[in-house]
Amino acid sequence: MSLQNELYKELILEHSRNPSHRGHLDDANVHESGVNRSCGDEVELELFVKDAVIRGIRVNGNGCSISMASGSMMAESVDGMTVEQAEQLIENFKAMITEGKAVELPAELEDLEALQGVKRYPIRVKCATLSWNTLEQALKKAASL
Repeated sequence: MSLQNELYKELILEHSRNPSHRGHLDDANVHESGVNRSCGDEVELELFVKDAVIRGIRVNGNGCSISMASGSMMAESVDGMTVEQAEQLIENFKAMITEGKAVELPAELEDLEALQGVKRYPIRVKCATLSWNTLEQALKKAASL
């Protein structure tokens, strides 16, 4: 295994063991749930969106290490973004994972590249994209706020 792959594996395990943005958001104005029926992963998102900016996000749920790590990394990435920026990131992330497309990520989001190896395991793609698909649905609800 290459050093880069080993570092990516460690990053995923760290996010899985110690996920960020857990807990509840008292002022959440958007709630969305997602389930990966093939694996049993579950995710609950709480967002506070104001003036088209994600001003708070919490990710809770249960699932495999890839699902939990992806949710943690997603929350870290989009917290503070505009809805438009988050939608673009969702599109890029999903293209990277599901289509194997090379995407340019800003330096502060390069950790997301740790998940691109999942594309080699089709059954795990749903695990990696669950939180992102759930966020996509949540942002559609946020558009009506």
